[in-house]
Amino acid sequence: MSRITLFFCGLLLSVQAFAQPETKPVQLGKTASDCLGALMLNDTVVGPVYSPEGFGNKLEIAGYELGDPYFIEREHNTVWYRFIVPYDAIFSFDLIPKIKEDDFDFLLFQYDGPNFCRDIAAGTKIPVRTNISRKNVKTEGRTGLEVGAVDDYVPSGPGSPFSRPLKVKKGEMYYLLVDNPFKENEGHTIYLHYNRLERDSTAQEEVELEEDTYSIPYRDLKINVFDAETDNRIAANIKVEGLPDSLPSRYPVISALNLSVVSYRTYDISVVKQGYLLASKSFIPKNDSLYTIDFNLKPMKLGDRINLENIKFETDKTEILEKSLPALEQLKDFLEINPAISVQIQGHVNGESKRNKRRYRKLSEARAEAIYEKLVEAGISKSRLDVKGFGNAKMIFPTPVNNRQAEANRRVEVEITSL
Repeated sequence: MSRITLFFCGLLLSVQAFAQPETKPVQLGKTASDCLGALMLNDTVVGPVYSPEGFGNKLEIAGYELGDPYFIEREHNTVWYRFIVPYDAIFSFDLIPKIKEDDFDFLLFQYDGPNFCRDIAAGTKIPVRTNISRKNVKTEGRTGLEVGAVDDYVPSGPGSPFSRPLKVKKGEMYYLLVDNPFKENEGHTIYLHYNRLERDSTAQEEVELEEDTYSIPYRDLKINVFDAETDNRIAANIKVEGLPDSLPSRYPVISALNLSVVSYRTYDISVVKQGYLLASKSFIPKNDSLYTIDFNLKPMKLGDRINLENIKFETDKTEILEKSLPALEQLKDFLEINPAISVQIQGHVNGESKRNKRRYRKLSEARAEAIYEKLVEAGISKSRLDVKGFGNAKMIFPTPVNNRQAEANRRVEVEITSL
């Protein structure tokens, strides 16, 4: 019978591997639900264990759209694991629920520095593999990475319960988030598999030189700024959120910028220039070697609106999610560089009925007020700001047919009320 040890916050937890049906799962503690409390796997088998109830001390993943290929909508009953790759290999794993009716999703991240957990909460780090598909009782509820699977990411709904294996290198660290969206939670077991890569004997010397180093997959990013009406290049202030702490995030008064960025990260790019509307884009580099992003800035006019689509709230609440902070910073920069303008912050919800209920109006106004308070705290004068909640009166899609349309209705906009 194989055996595994889990090291967690200095506490040694030893559990028997899942080898017999009658083995009783071990209940994991609440802290294991947080990235910072991830359980270290020092063997290739863990379990059976019960996932902790809830999301731990910190809700690190929330506010994502149903059907997002990278993320679950929010954490439910989660456990974080971490492990170090023992040798160059093709990595796969099996996540096996004790009963086939249990539903488990997973997100697999590659660790890339001391700010890793902070970046997860901020939404700037994306997984290298996910599987959020509906449980499949035909496969006994199993999920994981499996040879023969073709997709890196499987979103919610019907789909393959397995994602594609991953080529890994010795010494790399990975974090595995396992989420049990419902409360059946009768326990699960994980088996890690490393199919060792054979070395080329003709290149032995080269392999040995590279054995202890790992080359981070950098990609080239080029940003250009143009006037939308004249197509001429114009100098503006460019800000890139998500870069390593060693690099500056602000690049003032330039019309073009070239950067090297790391794969599997989300970069929030904003461009501000006096007299022009705020422009922003999110960007995720993967496998291409060169990415070019063009910003076409529109001269600002009275009544223009800016859709703050990256500002997210917890469901039916007014608390702004941590991953929305870059978008708030972008709005602050826009107001600072245009000190003469005033704006109205407008809240909208995706109402479930045609009637604009009082609670819809209250929630939309409260969310607009939450942004107002953040801007005032950041030094923007109250006299320049106004708020209004429209409830569901101005839905972009009056009868949304999918979650994407519902998400578009659930928004905050800023309207230019004076120049």
